[in-house]
Amino acid sequence: MGRAPEEELLKDLIARARDGDRRAYGKVFRLCYEDIFDYIARRVGNRTDAEDLTMHVFAKGLKAVASYEDRGHSVKAWLYRIAHNAVVDHFRTVRQSVDLEDVPEIADGSDVEAMVASRQELAGLYREIAGLPVAQAEVLILRFIEDRSVSETAMILEKKEVTVRALQFKGIKNLRARLAPGGDAAGAGVEGLTSEFETGRQ
Repeated sequence: MGRAPEEELLKDLIARARDGDRRAYGKVFRLCYEDIFDYIARRVGNRTDAEDLTMHVFAKGLKAVASYEDRGHSVKAWLYRIAHNAVVDHFRTVRQSVDLEDVPEIADGSDVEAMVASRQELAGLYREIAGLPVAQAEVLILRFIEDRSVSETAMILEKKEVTVRALQFKGIKNLRARLAPGGDAAGAGVEGLTSEFETGRQ
């Protein structure tokens, strides 16, 4: 199912769920469970915790659906935001700050052109992405693995779009350094990798 038709279906289902149709929310659960579980599993690295947190996310979504408002973002983005907050709560004792003062420019989709040939290849680089500072990893995961826009990523992480772009730039820069010969992932290299992402994708 393409993203646009699926999103239209999800919006219809969430509208029905908002009006009290629990079966409609059950369909939202079935359509979105895998993506939300995968996102959480990538963040927590533990299947049992990921399963528990995913169920927690959908339980919170059910409680919150009556007040759901369509603000121009996808239904999945709304669920990703709940999932992000659940992961933050899970790791509430883990604090990692990112200094954006030395970010020299804003990155766009073209910055990954020399690094990835497909979303599948990027998923294969996840171990290295997970080794980045938390805020950078969150942005790269949402942008290039979960395929969220800058706007949706900002909404999910409750950050400004300029901050998301800055974190994206710094994350890509650090990932490139990790993959370069002599870096943290010496020998992995980035030769021969191209991109299917559109330049300046929003």
